Amino acid sequence: MSEKDLVKELKAEIVEITKDRDDALDKVKGKESRMKQVLIKLEHATQDVQTVGHKIGEQNKQIADLEAKLDTKDKLLGEALEKLKGIHDDSTEKTEPEEIKTQEDSE
Repeated sequence: MSEKDLVKELKAEIVEITKDRDDALDKVKGKESRMKQVLIKLEHATQDVQTVGHKIGEQNKQIADLEAKLDTKDKLLGEALEKLKGIHDDSTEKTEPEEIKTQEDSE
């Protein structure tokens, strides 16, 4: 082989290697871009989960407050019902007059 042929072959090999390098760089850039997109989506998903968790916490607190209020109202209603029953029982209770009781006791 002559020197010119070797130089041509070397240049052709350099062109091929350069093309392979450029293709590899393009693939790496494409993968980096996709990784960035996935990372951004992951960050958004993480923020969404945190936001939902915070909202759930707030709702749980509201539920607990409402349950406490409901329990208090139930207790108050129960007490009021007992008082009403007591008042109602007293007013409808049949009492015997003293005279009748004394007559029965003497007999």
